[in-house]
Amino acid sequence: MLGVVTALLIVVIGVRYLLYFRSYFFFWHRYRQLEPATSEMLARLGNLPNVKIQVTTRGTAGSLPVIERGLRNVARLVDEDPDLYAGKLWVEVFTESAASKRALDTMADSIPFENVLVVEVPTDYETPNLTRFKARGLHYAVELRRGGFNRLPGRTVIVHFDEESVMEPPELRKLLRFLATTDKLLCEGPIYYPFEYCDAGPVCRAMEAGRPINCYECRHVMESGVPLHLHGSNLVIDEELENRLGWDIGLTKDGQPFIAEDYVFGVKAYLTEGPEIFGWHGSVMLEQPPFSIRSAYRQRYRWVLGVLQGLQMIRLMHEFQALPSADRRRLLWGTRYRLATFALGLPAGVVSLLYITYQTARLATGIPIQRLPEGVMLALVFVGFLWLNSSFIGVWYNVSSNPSFTFLQRWIETTRVLAVAPVAGIFESAAAAGAVLMWALGRRQVSWVPTPKTKAADEAVLDGAAHE
Repeated sequence: MLGVVTALLIVVIGVRYLLYFRSYFFFWHRYRQLEPATSEMLARLGNLPNVKIQVTTRGTAGSLPVIERGLRNVARLVDEDPDLYAGKLWVEVFTESAASKRALDTMADSIPFENVLVVEVPTDYETPNLTRFKARGLHYAVELRRGGFNRLPGRTVIVHFDEESVMEPPELRKLLRFLATTDKLLCEGPIYYPFEYCDAGPVCRAMEAGRPINCYECRHVMESGVPLHLHGSNLVIDEELENRLGWDIGLTKDGQPFIAEDYVFGVKAYLTEGPEIFGWHGSVMLEQPPFSIRSAYRQRYRWVLGVLQGLQMIRLMHEFQALPSADRRRLLWGTRYRLATFALGLPAGVVSLLYITYQTARLATGIPIQRLPEGVMLALVFVGFLWLNSSFIGVWYNVSSNPSFTFLQRWIETTRVLAVAPVAGIFESAAAAGAVLMWALGRRQVSWVPTPKTKAADEAVLDGAAHE
């Protein structure tokens, strides 16, 4: 029975990996833009849109240096051709903290790029629907723009950054080329995690190795136009669309704030605008892994809880009820399947460990091992091969994006991550399973606690938790 349950769980998860690798092998050329874009090429296009890079931050400890890193990369691009870029690129930082506003203003003055605007979200600001957390700051930016804040002539797009997000000049040029030649209004691209890499623990690095391959599925999701998933960074939205929809998503049925505002926004865009607006721009964004297992666990827990909130919300929307039944099933059950494969990793790991222990005990006492059918064994080996290769692909993307690694160091780190991957998988799936369990038990309280952006900030959080 243990073997049968193990096989069923692993096969359910394995179908998800098949979808990853279908995109990986057959649509790899659409995953990221490989052809370089030059300033001369962009100048010849002659129809570049205005680009506003928006950072929405709570202003917590450690956020300033990582925001500055992202801004300096924008400044590097502008410095290549000020006549071409200075009138097209802007950075807008919206912060919840007055102290952060002062520090950001000082930092902006030190960057050789004038188009940096820092705005403090007033502490007494409320949206009409009492939206809270990050979406509150996002909607404040929308309301300012609706009133004419930093209005620019011509088409304008918003590129959403997390605090630690960086898009290096070659990728920014590719993004500009894409935006000048597309009619898509809501797009995404892949994300790798090379920054502060060695400051993160081995398990955290192994957990992040699973994320780049997920973006192969994200590519399919965005190009199919059904937002089963949306990540809030490397998210590019036409300004008119964002102003029209806004981020005033309100509260859940349980009276809790939404913590997956990106997923909720994507579903709202799909229900009101249709699938045709979605696209995949293929420009790579660079970020960093969490520094501790606790931070990584909490991050994953928030993701799953936030999507569960979104699923609860969309079922109550009249736009959702008006969809054809096939579209409703695709949106609901496609998202539920994604969550299930994430959460089922924990029971699959526990049951398989029990199965292996039982078989080992039989072997040790001279009792013949009870073998599963050969077809089932081959299927399990195949799924294991896909899982191991997904970690290999992810860690290689992460370390190859870090110029401080030599070729030998990349292979050493890849070997280390693959060795730790089974443990990392347990922690990752435990976060998802924990969120699903707490949701089922009605424990749905949420808070906006951004993942610490420096090792020192992460250690301060851990010290604070230890003294509670």
